[in-house]
Amino acid sequence: MALIPRADAARALGVTKEAVYAAIRTGRLSVITTRDGRVLVNSETMRDEWQQNTQRRIGAGPRPPANAPRPQRLARPMTNTPAPAEEVPDYNTSRARTEHLKAELLELERQQKESLLVPAAEIEAKWVEIITLARTKILGIPTKAKQRIPDLDVSAISLLDDIVREALEDLSGDIPDPDSPAAE
Repeated sequence: MALIPRADAARALGVTKEAVYAAIRTGRLSVITTRDGRVLVNSETMRDEWQQNTQRRIGAGPRPPANAPRPQRLARPMTNTPAPAEEVPDYNTSRARTEHLKAELLELERQQKESLLVPAAEIEAKWVEIITLARTKILGIPTKAKQRIPDLDVSAISLLDDIVREALEDLSGDIPDPDSPAAE
């Protein structure tokens, strides 16, 4: 077991002496105190302890030894599908995705304030209002015909009413979706 002073540990980890002192004080890095009162760090286990117990900041943190090979990072394309349970994205990827989604939300809010976007509920409510009004007007055709053509008898008015209702029922039936393969 190779024991080194705190200053040497800081240099080996690529951080400040204060960061090592804080890690020791909070228990994130274990030390051994000699009989003469010197505080020493086990150089064989310090990297593992540091990585396990210290939260990394963007662009900061311990540096690997100069002769150690750099780990390969596998890039995963940004998609709206969640990552599999066993694959957790790194902090930078998560942060970039969060910032991207925030920017998209801000863009949607801007377009809504400029009246370029309208909530779907408002559009649906307006269409229901328009269709209900049209239905009411169409159902009133036989009554208006009787008022304007007084010679029409009850059977003709009834026939007109049946024709109007049949047309409305045909219109209210299942309308095929233009995007569905059956519509082609």
